[in-house]
Amino acid sequence: MRVDAALVALAAAAASLLLLSLYARFKPAYAGAYDCYRQALEVAAEARARLDAGLTPSPPQGWQVLVIYPNGTALQYGSLVRERCRAYEVAGDGALIVARG
Repeated sequence: MRVDAALVALAAAAASLLLLSLYARFKPAYAGAYDCYRQALEVAAEARARLDAGLTPSPPQGWQVLVIYPNGTALQYGSLVRERCRAYEVAGDGALIVARG
């Protein structure tokens, strides 16, 4: 009976170490994705504010803003190196703003 208890304790310890190693591996990826999404929201909000003011969007370097107007016209601003995340906003005139970065 003591051997069974020792095996159960050993299995529990191994499972705990495995979970901790998985947590340590995925936490930086989650934090990076959150930061990218937060910045995408900021870029989209800035583009919406500029469109509502009658100006053209000017995204930061490495970001792209796609504006799709209700009549079907689509305009693209900025350049995209690699897409990691995106966020959406809607301007006052009904234009859909897609910020990608």
